[in-house]
Amino acid sequence: MEETRPTAIRVILNGENYLLWSRATKTNLYGRGLWSQIEPAKGKKIQEGDEEALEKWMQKDQLVLSLIHSSLRDQIFESYSYCETAKELWETLKKVYGDITNLSRVFEVKKELNSLTQEDQDFAKHFGKYRSLLAEMDMLRPSTKDLKIIEERKEQDRVFGLFQTLHPRFNDLVKHILREEKLPSLEYVCSQIQKEQGSLDLFSKGELPMANKELYKPPFSSHKK
Repeated sequence: MEETRPTAIRVILNGENYLLWSRATKTNLYGRGLWSQIEPAKGKKIQEGDEEALEKWMQKDQLVLSLIHSSLRDQIFESYSYCETAKELWETLKKVYGDITNLSRVFEVKKELNSLTQEDQDFAKHFGKYRSLLAEMDMLRPSTKDLKIIEERKEQDRVFGLFQTLHPRFNDLVKHILREEKLPSLEYVCSQIQKEQGSLDLFSKGELPMANKELYKPPFSSHKK
């Protein structure tokens, strides 16, 4: 008899780790013989009027829905709990979070790799995290021999490298640039940073720029001698 007890999916979808989550979820469902609820076998359909077969299909689908629900962050679960079948939920999540060219995630994974340290962790746990990040990067950036893509990634890495050196006050600008469909060139990014720095310097702490401070003198002083 086939066991139907749900097995927890170890990765929780948080909106930024779709590729890792989808791989873990697919592996889990395949291993339990449940993937057919997402991708039904060709030519295999329930005959009209076969109530018993329909009931078994519904039970199986609710099991898969339960498994996927348990692997979603609360906010995501609440947003997509309206999906009535496992296939509908899977395809909806893929449309919303499955952008494999997600520049923000590439940047975050690179940043995590560069800052990853073992500290007091057991080596096996540390290495597991390292391998997990590498695997996700391989999914985000599949191997290619296309010279155009290789050059594009080199330019992206220069921009990502610059982003990691910036002061936190530029975080909003970085997020804005990473939301673009295509990452701008390093030169363009530098020009945007220069503009942002000018704005930040002008309005930071409500102070006037130094050049204007020399010209501005208060009409009187409240200091009593």
